[in-house]
Amino acid sequence: MKISPSILDANYQYFQSEIDSISTADRIHLDVMDGQFVPNISFGPPVFKQIKFPVEIEAHLMVDNPGNFFDMFEGLGCVGITFHIENTGETKAIELLKNLKNRGLKAGICVDGDTEIEVLTPEILELSDQVLLMSIKAGFGGQQFRDVTYDRIKWVRSQGFTGEIEIDGGVNLDNAPKLAEAGADIVVIGSALLKQPIEDRAGIIEQVQSY
Repeated sequence: MKISPSILDANYQYFQSEIDSISTADRIHLDVMDGQFVPNISFGPPVFKQIKFPVEIEAHLMVDNPGNFFDMFEGLGCVGITFHIENTGETKAIELLKNLKNRGLKAGICVDGDTEIEVLTPEILELSDQVLLMSIKAGFGGQQFRDVTYDRIKWVRSQGFTGEIEIDGGVNLDNAPKLAEAGADIVVIGSALLKQPIEDRAGIIEQVQSY
């Protein structure tokens, strides 16, 4: 299984050192919040531009009007961009997914933990390179992982989806192997990694990658 650490819990005073401590990860997950779609606000491209990322980066846009952010995160070097279907609806989501694919980026659709999984229609799944399933309510760190996520992964696979399934929210060393068994390809881990001592992080990453 792949791992894409979220850096929301990083110590921003030593941001580059924090990033360097997770250099063995498969990707780095950039959570972007605008205070509108979700109540919290996170950092944006001006902060990220100062960082030398050792591995690929992906953006998870928890924002209103996600298409307005595509240019800046493509320019930052993201290999993929994921946005929420909750604030676009199906028709707009299809348009945005096509936009991302035309840019040569991994086109990702995200479903919040409170949203019915059936919102992922056959056309949405066909256009998506990645489905990001939130195992919590988007926008707040430190929440409890929801066990229903395992069934949601299996449902996506049952629809014939062959792309990448990514899980975000409350992922740790206890549930990561079960997520891999259910059919997930990559997990976003935040506090379970970045809240740990720097010397322990490479071992945690390696353990997740072994699943």
